[in-house]
Amino acid sequence: MKTLLVLLLATQPVVVELFTSQGCSSCPPAETVLSELRKQPNVIPIAYHVDYWNYLGWRDPFSNKSWTQRQMQYVHSLKLSSAYTPQMVIDGSREVIGSNGFAVRAAIEEESKRGSVAMVKVRVDHGVAVIDVNAPRDGLELVVVDTEDGLVTKIERGENRGQTQTNDAIAQSIVRFPNMAAGAKTLRVPAEQQRGTVVAMLQDPSTLHILAAASAPIR
Repeated sequence: MKTLLVLLLATQPVVVELFTSQGCSSCPPAETVLSELRKQPNVIPIAYHVDYWNYLGWRDPFSNKSWTQRQMQYVHSLKLSSAYTPQMVIDGSREVIGSNGFAVRAAIEEESKRGSVAMVKVRVDHGVAVIDVNAPRDGLELVVVDTEDGLVTKIERGENRGQTQTNDAIAQSIVRFPNMAAGAKTLRVPAEQQRGTVVAMLQDPSTLHILAAASAPIR
């Protein structure tokens, strides 16, 4: 049992959530950091494009009020004074400035040492995400996000006017399963994208800590 637990704890990936905007002049370096993190097998990146910079003249085509609301949940749980971009939240438990690659990697390293007995696995079968979950206790929430890579935008207005940006791990949709019962179960969620990645996270709604996560490509 001890050997099994050690193996389980060693294979938990770290979820990195970037809150960003194409209308933010400080965000492109953080987008570069996130794109580099995609190459690490133990990291699951997600980029949420918030909507509160749209007033500066450029409406980010990937922005969504839901992503701003998710960031505000972290502002509350992490006891921050306000939201900002670029912000990276690591496994729902700590945050760093997203453009500070050294701090981001240090936070990932620390979170990778934190074990969990929870389990999430995901695969995509004919456009449906099949998610296996083993929740260690009642009341946890399963969060499923579809992301897409390599989307190119020519920015015509705002702080990044004249730039052509390629954005990765862009959050496109989210589905929540609140108040999960303890134990093992399998859920099926239609994949909203034709290509990209499905990310499934088991999260504590009281602390927003991510206990376990997994991802799978959409083909």
